[in-house]
This record gives sequence, structure tokens and C-alpha cells, in this order.
Amino acid sequence: MWTSKCGHAWALVVLIGACGTKPEGQGVPSHPPVATVPGGPLALTMVDDNVRHDTLLVQVTFDLGDGTHLMVASNVEETFEGLRLYHYRARPDSSAEILHVSAPAYDSWTMLPTLFGEGAGLNDKWVLANFGERESWGQKVMWFQQGFHDRGFMHVALPERMVEEDSTFLRRTNIAPHMRMDQRGDTTFFTFACDSVFLYDDNAGGVDLIVPSSSIRYILHPGAGLILWIDGQPRPTPRPA
Repeated sequence: MWTSKCGHAWALVVLIGACGTKPEGQGVPSHPPVATVPGGPLALTMVDDNVRHDTLLVQVTFDLGDGTHLMVASNVEETFEGLRLYHYRARPDSSAEILHVSAPAYDSWTMLPTLFGEGAGLNDKWVLANFGERESWGQKVMWFQQGFHDRGFMHVALPERMVEEDSTFLRRTNIAPHMRMDQRGDTTFFTFACDSVFLYDDNAGGVDLIVPSSSIRYILHPGAGLILWIDGQPRPTPRPA
């Protein structure tokens, strides 16, 4: 029987609030997701589990508007690989026709997807998956064209000041809802529509930095891959010695 994940209350809050809207009741018609702002993420509809499976533990499911769904799930019996993204079509008998499966998240407790592009379905979409445990570790970048194709990792999060009683602390959360995508020919630009960005590594010796969002961007070109730019200068990931 298909089983829903119910542990880790913090993760449930993140999943509900990050990139989907929960429909009220059943029978909500499927429709193509659209971006709420130019270049912003697609507003995916979060739905209840609609298929049965004996081996997968579902964390969250999204309607893609073309008769298919995208879910975050792991094996019922815990494995080293952990979470994956599953693109599937629900059959009339409530079984799942698995169409595509992403690479695993391994030790991350979350693999929350955010989509950028136009229209229904997954083809020709950028899929950014928020990785993390109690906080965000950044975004795994995938291009979807008849399957998930890894394109790199963005070591960024949204910094938030939190106050509990008399203590103030920094919390690093999912930045994908604040990202903006601009496609120019075969080059893709990712920028940030927020005040500040938490940067885990600037690829030049600096770590755990809070920088103005206007100072950084990621640019992806087929010949160069995904590259971090800071203050107008490229900061490619150093190659191992």
C-alpha cells in the first residue's frame, strides 16, 4: 500500500509552504502551471497521494497539468540513496506508471523541487531541487528533457533572522521561490529577487558569507557549465589538484 511520510514536523512545514498550493478538497481540475512573476518559478499544485505502491514512501506530490505528476519519495525500507524525484502517470487502477526517476539525494532529508519554464509537464523545464536537513544546503540544478539531467549545484540559501525568546539566530532556508530565470539563446541566467543571499562558498576561499543579492548570479552555458558570478566576475569551481 502507498504510504505517506509523516515524520519530521519541520520538514512538513517547509514542504507545504515552499512551492505549491494545496487544493481544497478533491476533484480539482488539472491545469498548466504558470509563473506568478516574469521569470519566476511555476506555481505547482500540491495534491494528495493518488497512487498505490508497495515500496515507496511519499513526501509530497505535485500536479504537472498534463496528466502526469511529480513526487518526492524514498524507499519504504531506508536506503543509502534516500530521496528521489519520480515523474509518473497514475493509472485508472491507482497504480503508477513511472516515467522518469532522478538521481538520489543521498543524505539530504529534503529534495523539494521548483520548476522554471513555460507550459505543462516537465519537458524543457529547469528543475531546482532544494537539498538540506534542518536547513537548506542549496539547489541541485537539473534540466528535464525526456529525463532528469544534472547540471550542477548552487551553494546558496535565503538568510532569515529568527527570534526565539531572548535569542536571535540565523536560519538558512529555501531560496528557490526567490529565484528568477532568464533564457537568452542557449545561455540561462539565474538571479535572486531578495535582499541578501547566504553563500556557502565563493570559490575563492570565502565561506559562509551573506552578500547582496544584486552582486551574484549563476550563468549556465552548454560549453562552460554552471558558473557562479560575483560582482560581474566568473568564479568557476576550482578543479581538484
